[in-house]
Amino acid sequence: MKKNKKVLVGLMVAGVAVIAVACGDSSSKTDTKKEEKEKPTTEQVTKKEATGPTDNGDLGKYYVAIQDFTLAQDYNGADVGIVQYEFKNNSDKNAMFMVATQAKVFQNGIALESAIMSEDGYNDQSTDIQPGATIVVKVPYKLQDTTTPVSVEVKQSFGIGKDILKKEFTLQ
Repeated sequence: MKKNKKVLVGLMVAGVAVIAVACGDSSSKTDTKKEEKEKPTTEQVTKKEATGPTDNGDLGKYYVAIQDFTLAQDYNGADVGIVQYEFKNNSDKNAMFMVATQAKVFQNGIALESAIMSEDGYNDQSTDIQPGATIVVKVPYKLQDTTTPVSVEVKQSFGIGKDILKKEFTLQ
């Protein structure tokens, strides 16, 4: 009997945690796309793009496209790769890119860490967007080097669904 109570309490706690994460911040923004105030100094990268629909598509109630990759430098002068995503909220609730999806970037088979940029325009992944809205999200990652290809993978958060979007960028 005690074991059943522990299991029930555990399930209730997990359920409340999932609901709390799903609700998120209920504030809304009137702008669906943030305009860049200043363009950071970036260098265009030659891309070897995957063909076919593997780099964009629906992930559950969200549409995601892996669009672009540019080189830049972080606040410390270290090399950074900036991945640009398009994120559309097709659900009936407000959503954030960083909560709705799980994006990972790899170089040499190793996941890259997020980078901190001194310029504005790199925190849109935590911007709440309303149902039907689309936002362009730029996420900086610390590079191991500026010559080895970088691969990007995006899937729906919390292990929901089996679809994975992929795109590889060749740096030159």
